[in-house]
Amino acid sequence: METTFKTKLICAFFSLISVFFFACGGGTPNTETETTTQTAGIKAVPLPTNIVPGFKFPEDSTVILNDWLRNFATQPPFDTVSIYKHAWGIWAGLTAKSGESYDGQDLLVYETWPGITDIRTMVAEGKTDCPTRSGHAKLARANQFDHAAALMKLNNTGGSIDRNPGFWVSVSYDPTAACHATKYQLLNPAVLNKKMVKGGIGAIEPFPNTAITIKPSYMVGHVADSLIKIPAWPGPPSPSKNFPDKEWNSWVYVDVNNRQPADKKIVPAPTDNPTPEEIAAATCNLNEFIYFKLNKEAADYINAQDSTQGVQAVAGDLALLVAMHVATKEISNWVWQTFFWSHNADNPASPSNAVAAGLRPSELQGAASHYAVSIAYSMTVPNQPITGGTNSGMKPVIGYNPYLEPSLGQINGDGPGQFPNKLNPAFKWGVQSNCMSCHALAAYPDNGDVYSADQYISLDDPYYMDKVQLDFAWSIKDNLLPAK
Repeated sequence: METTFKTKLICAFFSLISVFFFACGGGTPNTETETTTQTAGIKAVPLPTNIVPGFKFPEDSTVILNDWLRNFATQPPFDTVSIYKHAWGIWAGLTAKSGESYDGQDLLVYETWPGITDIRTMVAEGKTDCPTRSGHAKLARANQFDHAAALMKLNNTGGSIDRNPGFWVSVSYDPTAACHATKYQLLNPAVLNKKMVKGGIGAIEPFPNTAITIKPSYMVGHVADSLIKIPAWPGPPSPSKNFPDKEWNSWVYVDVNNRQPADKKIVPAPTDNPTPEEIAAATCNLNEFIYFKLNKEAADYINAQDSTQGVQAVAGDLALLVAMHVATKEISNWVWQTFFWSHNADNPASPSNAVAAGLRPSELQGAASHYAVSIAYSMTVPNQPITGGTNSGMKPVIGYNPYLEPSLGQINGDGPGQFPNKLNPAFKWGVQSNCMSCHALAAYPDNGDVYSADQYISLDDPYYMDKVQLDFAWSIKDNLLPAK
C-alpha cells in the first residue's frame, strides 16, 4: 500500500501541496462502516421533496416501469429525461441543509442519517426501535476493493488493486431504511439463517418503497496546506480495462483558501512533473466540493485502519466528497443513481454526459452543482422483468462511479468465484458495470463475494439456491454480526 506524501513547492504563490491518492482500500471485516460519537443525538431528517418543483418521492413504481422504462417494450427507448430529472431531485434533497449541526458544522440532509454501524450496534443489543446518528462520519476503507483483490488472486487475472489510504467511505440509511433494518434485525446471522430455504431461495423482508441507502466517499487532505491534490476523472479507457487512478494522468488541486476566480475553467494537470502553469490551471476552490472537517475521533479512526501507514489524518483535516452511490427502493430492483465530482460539471465525461448535466435543476446551487450523475434504472435495454427475462438481443445500460468501480480488476469470467457474463463475455471490467446488476448478487451466505459487470440477472438464477437474497444490499452482508 502506498503512503501519502507531500510534494515540494512548485509555484511561488502556493505553499506545500498535500498529496492524497485515490484509494481502493480493503481489509478487515466490517470496515466499510460509519461509526459515530455516542453523545447528543442528531435528528434524522427525511429526504425533502419540496426543493425541486415537480419532483415526487417515492415515485409510483408504475410510472417508473411503464412510463420511464417502457415496461419491457422495445420501442420507444427509455425516457431518460424523466429519469435524470428524478435523480437530480434526489440529489437536491440529499444535499439540502438539514437544520441540524454537529461540532460547529451545519449538516446536510444525508449527513443526519444513521450509519450502518449505528444500526449494527442496535442489532447487537437486540433493539428494534429506530437508530439515531450522533456525529460526523468516521471514514473507513472500502470493502469492495478487498473483495476484488481476493477475486483477482483466486483467478490469477493479473494486475493489482490500488489500496492507497487517501480514499474513504461510509454507508448510511435514510430513517425508514434504518428503522426497517433494526426492526427485522437484518444484520444478525441467526435471523438470516432462519430465512434460508433448503433447495430453494430465501429472502429478507423487502425494504419499504421510501428506503434510501447511500455510500458517500471522500478524499482527505490537510487544511494547513494551500492545496490538496486529487485525481480528476478523465473518462473511461479504450479499450476497456482495469483503470486505477494512478493511470488517469489527470489531477486537480483544491485551493483550501478559495482564492480562485468564480467560474474558472479547470484544466487537469498531468501526473508527472506538472509545471507551475499547469498546476495553476488545474486549481479549483474548496467551495466547489461538499466537505466536512474531521474531529480528533474521526482522524484517529482513519489512522487506526492501518497503523503501518503512520499518521494519515489529524483533527481539522478536510474530507472532500468525491462520490456517492444512491439507491432508492422505488421499484423492486431499486433505482440507482451515482454522483461524482467533476472538474467540468457542465459537460462531464462518461458515464455521465452533457444531456444529464443540462437537466440539473436551477435550485441546485453551490457545491452540489459541481457533481455529475450516472444512472442505472434497469440492467438492460429493453428493461427485463424481475424473473424470466433474457440477455439475448439486449443492449447494455452502463452505470458506475468513476471513483468506485474502475479499479475493481476483472470481475466477470469463468474462473472460480466469478459470475459469467451472459450479456457480453467481453464485459468484465468496472467501467462496463451497472449498479443494479452488481447489487443483485448480494446474498447470504457465500464463499467469497461475486461481482458482475452489466448484464441481466434474474432473481431466480441458480446462483441464489440455498442462499438468502439481501434485497440488493451489500451493506447487510458486509456488516453482519459475528455468528454465535
